Amino acid sequence: MTNNPNQNNTNQANVVSDSSAELDICKKQAEEYLNNWKRERADFVNYKKDETKRMSEFIKFGNESLILELLDTTDNLYLAAKEIKNDGLSQVIKKFEDLLKKYGVEKIEVTSTFDPMLHEVVEGTEGDKIEEVRAGYTMHGRVIRPARVRLTK
Repeated sequence: MTNNPNQNNTNQANVVSDSSAELDICKKQAEEYLNNWKRERADFVNYKKDETKRMSEFIKFGNESLILELLDTTDNLYLAAKEIKNDGLSQVIKKFEDLLKKYGVEKIEVTSTFDPMLHEVVEGTEGDKIEEVRAGYTMHGRVIRPARVRLTK
């Protein structure tokens, strides 16, 4: 068997071109893997941000149902205060108001302008005057119970 130098050169050229092609394929695959990893990392960072926000909202509004029950009790205290003038009762109401404020609950002020985001009409369909029937409340800026109002002319 004779070694032909041209055949050796051809074999070496084929090996080099095959290796170069494999290297290009590996580079493309590595770049694709890196890009996929970067996308997954960004998705995970966004997920963590979203989850932190959800947990914060859950903690902030987690006791909303308890607050709503306390608001019913507060309503009854206001009704009792209208009938009975008692300093002890006024102090209890003040304590309830302070407790609600501590948890970010604020009473909705009924003004002369009807706002469907804050008010719920229970009587009347048209009118210039708004009369509060039941107090409404917000919790951390979100309406948890709209104010019930009566519209009169």
